[in-house]
Order: sequence, then C-alpha cells, then structure tokens
Amino acid sequence: MPAPDKVHLVASRSYVSYSKEDLVEKLNGNPYTFLHIIHPDVEGDYRGRRLAYFNEVRRAYLNFIQEEILVEEDREAFFIYRQETPRFSFTGVIGAVGVEDYESGKIKVHEQTLHSREERFTDYLDVTGINAEPVLLVTAANQLDTVLADLCNATPTFCFSTTDRAKHSLWKVSNAADAARIQAVIEEQNALYIADGHHRSASSVALKQRKTAAGDTDERYNGFMAMVLSSSQLRIFGFHRLFKSDEEFDTSDFLSKISKLGTLTEVSTIAETAPSQIGIYVEGKNYTLSFKKSDDVLDAEWLSTEILRGVFGVVDERHDKQLSYAEGSTNADSIVEQVDSGKAHVAFLLHPISAETLMKVSEEGRSLPPKSTYILPKLRSGLVIYPMRDAK
Repeated sequence: MPAPDKVHLVASRSYVSYSKEDLVEKLNGNPYTFLHIIHPDVEGDYRGRRLAYFNEVRRAYLNFIQEEILVEEDREAFFIYRQETPRFSFTGVIGAVGVEDYESGKIKVHEQTLHSREERFTDYLDVTGINAEPVLLVTAANQLDTVLADLCNATPTFCFSTTDRAKHSLWKVSNAADAARIQAVIEEQNALYIADGHHRSASSVALKQRKTAAGDTDERYNGFMAMVLSSSQLRIFGFHRLFKSDEEFDTSDFLSKISKLGTLTEVSTIAETAPSQIGIYVEGKNYTLSFKKSDDVLDAEWLSTEILRGVFGVVDERHDKQLSYAEGSTNADSIVEQVDSGKAHVAFLLHPISAETLMKVSEEGRSLPPKSTYILPKLRSGLVIYPMRDAK
C-alpha cells in the first residue's frame, strides 16, 4: 500500500487512459505517481523487448519500496474500497481469489481472451512479480453490501479526492472476525462473474500453471487480486460503434438496406434507446431502428450480425480498422462531432445490458461481442498491490 501521506499522489488511473502528453506531464510533475512503475519510460522503445520493459517495471517497484513510497503489509487483510462520484457510489472488497475457482468454473467469463495478449500479461506478472490492478468480479449476493456497510462505520485507512471529483475511501480489514464475515459471504456464492479483467484473470491462471510446471509451488501463485461487489453496485453502459467505410459511403443506400431490417424512424435528437432498438446518426440526422429478435440474442449481437456483417461485410470486429468505439458514458455531442467531422460515416448507439444479463450470458457459457459493455467502477491503480515475490 502507499505511505499514508502520499496515497493521493501515488494512486493513478490505468495508464492506457492517458495520452502520451498527459503521461509525460504526470511523470515530470509527480515523483510519487504509480505511473512511474507501470510506465517508467514514455520514450523508451521496447518493441520486441517486452521482458526488458517488464524488468524496468520491477526495478521501479523495488525503488518505491526502498524509498518507502510503498509500504509492505505485515499481515493478510481484505480492503474495502469505496468510490463516490457526483453520479454514482460503489463499494466492494479487494482481496485474493483462488485460481482454482477460475479453473473449476466458479469464476465465470463472458469474453474470450486473445492468446497473444494473455501471454503478454503472463510474462508481465512473471517478471514484475506484482498484481496491481484488481479484476472486477460481481456476485448476486446483496448481503455483501450489508456486511461492508457495517464495516465501513469505522474510520477509513485512506480517504482522498481526485480532480475528476471522485472521492476514494479504503478500509483495511485485518481483524480475524471481520475478515471471516466477508469471506463467509463470498464463499457461500455458487459463482462469481467477471465484469472487467478477463485477460488479467486468465494470465494469472496461466502463470500459476507455468510456475507449477517449473516446480515453483509458492502459494501466492494460487491467487490473484480482485475486487468483489454485488450486482446492485455495478453500472453498465453500452459501447457505441462508429463506422467509417473504406469505400464510398452512400447514405441513401445504407438507409434503404437497414429499413428492411426493422422499423426505421427519424427523430429530432439522439434519444435514449430501449432494448431491441438501436440509435443511428448519419449525415446530420438521427434515427431509431426497432427490430425483432429472440430473447437470447443481445442487441450488440444483432447489430454485429445484421448490419456490421450483413450490410458492411465486417467479419472481425476486434481488428477491422473501419470500426471504432465510444464509451457509453460519452457525451452525445461528441459522437455527433465525430460523424460531422468525417471521422466516421455513421454512429450506432446501443442500449446497455443489465448485470443480470451479463451473469446469464456467463452462466450459459456464451461470449459477448467485443466492446459490448462499458463498466463502472474504474479502479485506481496502486492503492493495493498483491506481491507474488518478496521485495529484494
């Protein structure tokens, strides 16, 4: 954990959320930011040298330990994390969950991982020896909220605010009786569902298997760090699609084709969509497309099959350069601007799925299309670190 007097300076957003210019500013202006560990050299060229890069991360982490910017805990503990924003409040518990639970199917997935990315994360964990970004897991058990609310009556270990007007509070739970209450609620559940962090969890499993094969049975490889929260705490937004054709785009032809797929209605503004309905913005006009589908087909799946593939011929949504995405919380004016400026020919706005739908898809062993959900909360990196090797 960070030293108490530096926690507000250490904790950072995920580094991928920063532009290169912002990263440089943060690194130059704040000697304590966790970005010095997870992205130690903005200008460094580590292409084809990822193990060298990961060794730099390890060295930066050890420097933070030596300088007592990060302080090692002397006993195991859970950590209750609360994030309060002007719109939402989230409370969950951070701890280690078992690789065995993932392997047995108790921890359920809704996304297929890419082998290359999973392998990269596995190497990262192996070389750096730290797990600093929790996987987000959801439980159907709302009684977890009751237990956490009771424990949050104590004074938090940390409490600070960030410039995005979010308040962050962290409670350390090392008392055996209190920790047992948390563990009992989670162990009673038949399943936990990954909301965010499929590659991180899969890579932790791969690391444990790698270490076991090499004869390293350190028990710390049997777990990975996760934040567990009840489904009522989760906020899911849609992930909108923007399409820019590689070929000449004919708006009239496009509207003609999609009007055959459902009921196309011109509307005055980009309105909130409903299930079985997609918002469309093209050439300065707004439309809603209402369509029929079976209950087990998600709106994103229908869009992928009927329009992206059926109309535009997009086969691989992960890699097709004609597609880009906008987070569900993105301001509608920003989406309109991307089309009006020519960065995209058409925007598709999707209604978010529910937490219950996410869990149902996971139970059925199905996968969501890429970028189907934009999920909150987004956790701060560096608040809690799960070390898999001693700091030496």
